[in-house]
Amino acid sequence: MKVLVSGIAGDIGFGVARVLRNWGIFSRLYGIDIQSDHAGPFVLDECAVAPRASDQSYISWLSEYISKNSIEVFIPTSEAEIGLLAAHNIVEISGALVIRNNDFTVKTSLDKYECLSFLASCGIPVPGHGLVGNDQPSSFPVIAKPRSGQGSKGVALVSDQDALSKCPEGWVWQNYLTPEDQEYTCPVYRSPKSGLQILILKRKLVGGLTGSGVVVKSEDIEQYVRQISECMRLDGAFNIQLRLTEKGPLLFEINPRLSSTVVFRDKMGFTDVRWWIADKLGLETPPYLAPEAGTRFYRGAQEYITNFRD
Repeated sequence: MKVLVSGIAGDIGFGVARVLRNWGIFSRLYGIDIQSDHAGPFVLDECAVAPRASDQSYISWLSEYISKNSIEVFIPTSEAEIGLLAAHNIVEISGALVIRNNDFTVKTSLDKYECLSFLASCGIPVPGHGLVGNDQPSSFPVIAKPRSGQGSKGVALVSDQDALSKCPEGWVWQNYLTPEDQEYTCPVYRSPKSGLQILILKRKLVGGLTGSGVVVKSEDIEQYVRQISECMRLDGAFNIQLRLTEKGPLLFEINPRLSSTVVFRDKMGFTDVRWWIADKLGLETPPYLAPEAGTRFYRGAQEYITNFRD
């Protein structure tokens, strides 16, 4: 089998490629990105430069590339691509199975206001939130961010009404959650075949990415994440980011995709990339032995050297 991974210049795409290379079930690994200057060729058999997901030619280019290379599995890793594929209801392209969440999960998660409002309607506790220009916070500080966006891009800590009024109309604001040292990232995998698996990681951020962390066991967080996963109709993998507040766990983001801890968790046995692909292809699902509470992980560095020149 041949597999294609997108966003290979990013930490998620490159991490997924490393996991697949180590797994060894694919005969050839392909990668695409909007740029060519990256370490992808050290892990993948072939890399290509693709249009941005916002480019009108993206879907036709992708279809042609997959067809030309007889690719059977496509794993998009950027929210822009995943959102576009969901908007067009694309689950297969040129014969390649697309590994992504269902349309409802993707669309609801990517709209940050709709996500919080929908979960609240399900009776799930969420931070106070609203839209800049429509709703007013009852207290400050709040976090303001684009209604749709990726990770921490464009996020601002707003301390008063004057600062909030300067944010673009239509942005989402949500109550700032404390304490800061109680931040968790929770990878979740759920499917009819494999059931529900949850990993709770207390993390430390370095440059916007998870730099280190520790596996935690928490019945409160696990139950909270379970309720969200069921309400969001999860059938695949996503990532819930939350803080454990004095009111209990409260989420501040759902990423309807694989996350930057993909290699960490694969090494610890939470092999959601492999489970997802195996379930979709009807293969035997790799077994899961949950890592013990207290298991620690750290992001290191890997150097790649080449003599090739442009």
